[in-house]
Amino acid sequence: MVSAAALERRRLQNLPLAQSSDQPVHPAYLDSLTQKGFTVTAVSKWLNAAVVTANPAQVKSLEQSSFVRELKPITGYFKPTQTSTPYKPLYVSKALTQLKPEAILAAGLTGRGVKVGVIDAGFFEAPKKAGLQPIFENGRLKAFRDFVNPALSQTYHKRETYMDSHGTDVLLCLAGSDPGARVLSGFASEADFYLARTDQGNRESRVEEEYFVRALEWMDSLGVRLVNSSLGYGTGFDKPEENYRPEQMDGSSYIARAVQMAVEHKGMMLVIAAGNDGNNKKWQVVNTPADAAGVLTVGATDFSTWSKQGYSSIGPTFLPYLKPDVVCFAASGTSFSAPVIAGLAACLLEANPSLTPQQLTDIIQKSSHLYPFGNNYVGYGVPDAGKALELTQSLVSPDQVHAVIPVTGSMFSFKTDSVRGIQENGGIVLYRKASQTKVMSQQKLSSRLKKIVVNRLPGETHTTVQVGPKVMELVWQ
Repeated sequence: MVSAAALERRRLQNLPLAQSSDQPVHPAYLDSLTQKGFTVTAVSKWLNAAVVTANPAQVKSLEQSSFVRELKPITGYFKPTQTSTPYKPLYVSKALTQLKPEAILAAGLTGRGVKVGVIDAGFFEAPKKAGLQPIFENGRLKAFRDFVNPALSQTYHKRETYMDSHGTDVLLCLAGSDPGARVLSGFASEADFYLARTDQGNRESRVEEEYFVRALEWMDSLGVRLVNSSLGYGTGFDKPEENYRPEQMDGSSYIARAVQMAVEHKGMMLVIAAGNDGNNKKWQVVNTPADAAGVLTVGATDFSTWSKQGYSSIGPTFLPYLKPDVVCFAASGTSFSAPVIAGLAACLLEANPSLTPQQLTDIIQKSSHLYPFGNNYVGYGVPDAGKALELTQSLVSPDQVHAVIPVTGSMFSFKTDSVRGIQENGGIVLYRKASQTKVMSQQKLSSRLKKIVVNRLPGETHTTVQVGPKVMELVWQ
């Protein structure tokens, strides 16, 4: 109803008395919003619009709705907001717990709308896993291609080798969510997935690198934004002459150049497992393509102290960039730490789809507990999902809270009485280094210590001291 005063104002200004904008918003439109789970907080008949609160995933859903012509953010930008019914799992995997997932869960971020590729050895019986059934039942498996044996494409019930379930386990760490049991093992439970099998478990040949690159190009053609792979190549090929040498892990291999191109020229984010050769005296460094510049290389830590798992490969000291980039807990291989971080990356892309691979890598690095004191054992450390989400929203670097302490002499000591949350934030670990990034050894200390004494080792130039949330970088003079 238009008031008489309003009609008079229009008459005096020679405006039409009857206007389409006087009509109320159609009830069917409001009902459609309600049926999609939105709470309408305001309605404008002038704009024929309704106001709702929506996170980025819900924004994508609205954009695809036939009854919505246009979306406009009132705040000037869309940002993650808590949904009305956030998923509250009863059990969250230890790796996700280590990353402090509360902010991601509260924001309702699940990787929804993000195209995620997984290049692995096989996905045997993936649809039968309780944590993966929603992906298949809800149509979020968009494509699957077997580059090893094309005849097996689109099948999950045939098994050629014992490794054919490896990709299934990786996918659980990336996107595993069992709503019935309320178990969450991966962040990206509602992403769209593109799967590729490029590795055959009963043989090792350089041809698998070709399959990998073909799979990457296939995913690029389908618009995939984020790719996880737990595959790596170094030694152990069936033909010894095909083996690499450790000094060749310099980002120059065929597969490394391809993944670097994917990042730098195709805008794809790649998360790659560091490898499991940390205890191999003949080969301790990361495999290729984890050595490539630009990819996010992920190692593995212990759960209680956040120190490097013995098996986790280290970064070559001759690289001009740091490897690995970050780490998180995995009990049995970096294959199962990389997809955890990839799942986090999917949620951050959902929160801010405009992020470039370089920006996203930078965010995850800066959110990690040792930043900026990275090393070739654990990179910048364990990411904090909440801090990463804050950086995703602001793209502003956090204030420097860790201290650089010049030390004259050969001994440094301090009390830990005032440091809280030591056990919950990685315990007490010393990284004894021969340079800013090259670790000579890591030393785990009891979290009950009230005083820490660091005696300089021969050749030691830097020592990173992690005391729970507090990190100090000792620079020996």
